[in-house]
Amino acid sequence: MSGKSTINTAIQKEAEFGVLPVMPGERQFGFWDAMLVLSGYGVATWCYTQGGFMASMLNFKQLTVAAFAGNIFALALYMLPVVFAVRYGIDMWQWLKAVFGTKGIRVMIVLIIVINFPWFGVNADIFASTTINLFHIFGVELSPALHKPLGLLCVGVGTWLAIVGPIAIKWVNRLVVPALFAVGVIAVILAFTAVPMADLLTYQPDISSYRSPLEPYAAGVEASFAFAFSWCASTAIIPRLCRTESNGYWATVVAYGVVTPLFIVAGGALAIVMFIQTGTMGSDLALELSAVGGAPVALMTLLMVAFANIGTHGTGAYMWSVVYKSAFPRASFNLLVLVLGAYTALIVLWGEIITYFGAMISVAAYVYGPVMGLLFVDYFVIRKQRLNLRAAYEVDCNRAYEYTGGYNLIGFVCLAAGVAVGLAVFDPIAYRGRLPIFDYTTSSLLGFAVAGALYWVLHLVPALANYSIRDNAPGTGSVRV
Repeated sequence: MSGKSTINTAIQKEAEFGVLPVMPGERQFGFWDAMLVLSGYGVATWCYTQGGFMASMLNFKQLTVAAFAGNIFALALYMLPVVFAVRYGIDMWQWLKAVFGTKGIRVMIVLIIVINFPWFGVNADIFASTTINLFHIFGVELSPALHKPLGLLCVGVGTWLAIVGPIAIKWVNRLVVPALFAVGVIAVILAFTAVPMADLLTYQPDISSYRSPLEPYAAGVEASFAFAFSWCASTAIIPRLCRTESNGYWATVVAYGVVTPLFIVAGGALAIVMFIQTGTMGSDLALELSAVGGAPVALMTLLMVAFANIGTHGTGAYMWSVVYKSAFPRASFNLLVLVLGAYTALIVLWGEIITYFGAMISVAAYVYGPVMGLLFVDYFVIRKQRLNLRAAYEVDCNRAYEYTGGYNLIGFVCLAAGVAVGLAVFDPIAYRGRLPIFDYTTSSLLGFAVAGALYWVLHLVPALANYSIRDNAPGTGSVRV
């Protein structure tokens, strides 16, 4: 078999495994296996950008509470339905066909990827600034005009890695994950030893422009919730490979709710330390490491960051292209990778993704929160943990999830309501609450609650319930999972 045929076969298998149930005998992950894999993906360099962003609104104590409590609370809540992934080895996109319809789910996959992939624009931006600072350490001053070309270089090499396929991705990840953890350990040590702990604890951000002392804290918690909800697109990919429900659930909550926030707090602490030492709030990991750790530490760390960011883009482009391939099996895999690369390149050429970092994560959470609210209510209340597998996989001419031309109108109405409520209470560009209720609910959590509650209420109407719940009648192939 030719090399090209081997790659295409591997990609097709990966796409199939992204759709077909993983059988119990094929599940090899325990708690530690899943937790380490998820942690390796979670502690990418965007954690430090998130930490610096939150530190601009919160003092160190507030930052620590918001990062850990916000992530743990959101994840522990919306990850509860992940047990279905372990019970029957399926991804969330199969279950969400019941919520959005067999064609509607394609719209949702495209939408989620469109709002999720700007994270890789952040990744490319960090690579560019890291490279420029590496040359600065050697005494070579690169022109700021090279920032965008260097970002495009990260996208280009990462795109090439994705096209090469799963073998290259596997070997790159064997180097990338340890590198990211090594950077994290160094960042944590520097963050908590560069200045006396008392200086960190007495730091206060400038919140004079906010209407009340509570608003900046609510905005910081919103940033934490939005970051937590950003993992929802890959909610069930790793848990469905776990041997037990508790392993899948707790590995996800611990990786994204405990390990990842540790590096967010480290990023926030580095930003505060840089502010204490230089009077400038840091948001660039390269500058922070140079200012706090000195040239030797910065050189070693930034080399790992530069390599890891290319690998992160390659892994992300490959993973999301496989998701696209699963939704649109007739599309060319290479074309999908190139489309994602072009999309990221446009973000790099725009050049303002870091400036609007907060807006990016909260705009995405406008969708993430309601989607997970719908999944939560549909799983526990509406379908009572039962899914019609024949309808989900559209076999035996089962059309229980076709609804109206392939779209579940109830699901989309509730999604729109959740998004609208989020927009009504919060301005993601100014990162300010529009209404006082935001100070107590945030935007992401309110969207989660409103979409889920409306979905439940609408199903109390018999005609609407009959429209949406067509899959649990005897003989329809409904299975409790």
